[in-house]
Amino acid sequence: MSPGLLQLLGPLDWPAFVLVSARVSGFFLAAPLWATTGMPRSIRGAVAVLLSVVLMPLVTPVAAMPDDMVAMAVVLAGETLLGLAIGLTGALVIHGVMIAGEVASLQMGLSLGQALGTVPEGATVGVGQLKGYFALLLYLSLNGHLVLYQGLASSFAAVPAGRAVLGAAGGLQVATMAGSVFGIGVRVAAPIMVSLLLAQLALAILGKAVPQLNVMMLSFPITISIGLVTLGASLTFVAAFLTGSFASIPEQVQETIRAFTVLPVGR
Repeated sequence: MSPGLLQLLGPLDWPAFVLVSARVSGFFLAAPLWATTGMPRSIRGAVAVLLSVVLMPLVTPVAAMPDDMVAMAVVLAGETLLGLAIGLTGALVIHGVMIAGEVASLQMGLSLGQALGTVPEGATVGVGQLKGYFALLLYLSLNGHLVLYQGLASSFAAVPAGRAVLGAAGGLQVATMAGSVFGIGVRVAAPIMVSLLLAQLALAILGKAVPQLNVMMLSFPITISIGLVTLGASLTFVAAFLTGSFASIPEQVQETIRAFTVLPVGR
């Protein structure tokens, strides 16, 4: 370890390092790619510690830590929640796309495979995962992860370490962002839902016109085929929607930072 790093993490800098680590840890709990279940915890923890060390020069020295354990827990909770909120600005879009994929698989009838087929209990249909990977690929190709890193770094200039306000404004901002997941899911799944609704109406009319026809057995291949074709045809529109959503991440990060401070950002 170099002397500069030893001097950076001296005894006087440990309080600031603890606060920075709390904010960075909250960020890694929600940030896309890092919050996936396939990411090993050891790698995630090592990168979080390394990023905390890199961000230390941006942090103003902390005068003193609270002596009360309750006050200290509130300060750490505020820092963790701020990092979590910054990470959610990019993660919620991807989660909304995954919800859209699950809704599409349910409408197509693919979810019945878990009940009627040999799919293991607790396994998920691959449509949601496929659309989630598609959204994650767009997120990385548009440098969304770099935007979140810049937002995390700028948050220490706007909200000094230990000054994140754990109040109604920050909690309301997190709840508002979480509520947008379902809206994103409905928008992304709208083409498949509309096409399958029209297909179901056509099959219902066909069943009334030809009672001898087994519409239920006929509907499975038709709905799956129409759903998959619509899924492939709508990827261009989904990509355009996700591009606009990822482009608005910097503004959402700034709004999130403002919600965790008493003074507006920039003053």
